[in-house]
Amino acid sequence: MDFKTNEFGANKPFAHMFFFQLSDTSKELVDDFIKLCVKYLSHHPGQEHFSVGCRALEIDRPVSAKNFEIAIHMVFTNEAAYNKYSKSQPHNDFITHSAGMSPDRIVYDSFLQVSVEPVVKKKKK
Repeated sequence: MDFKTNEFGANKPFAHMFFFQLSDTSKELVDDFIKLCVKYLSHHPGQEHFSVGCRALEIDRPVSAKNFEIAIHMVFTNEAAYNKYSKSQPHNDFITHSAGMSPDRIVYDSFLQVSVEPVVKKKKK
């Protein structure tokens, strides 16, 4: 498989990763929380990537964090796009509608410098 390396200049993509510890781990609360995440936190202008999922309980390595149930990964075209998202009404609605569901969260923000992606070859007809 071939890969393409992208080096970003001054206008670096902005990565916003956050991890929620829920008030309980019932399937109903997990499912409801994920639905809220998709409804309010995805489909924003400048958002190049959005994904949400549950902690991999079957992975039990010493370096694996266990203080969260839900992980959310977002990449924005730049910090300006992230700032617009963070002030948006849907983001504020998420905060309102998820109140009480998660007593604790951890946020990791970073500027991306390099990405490596597989090159998808076009099929010959």
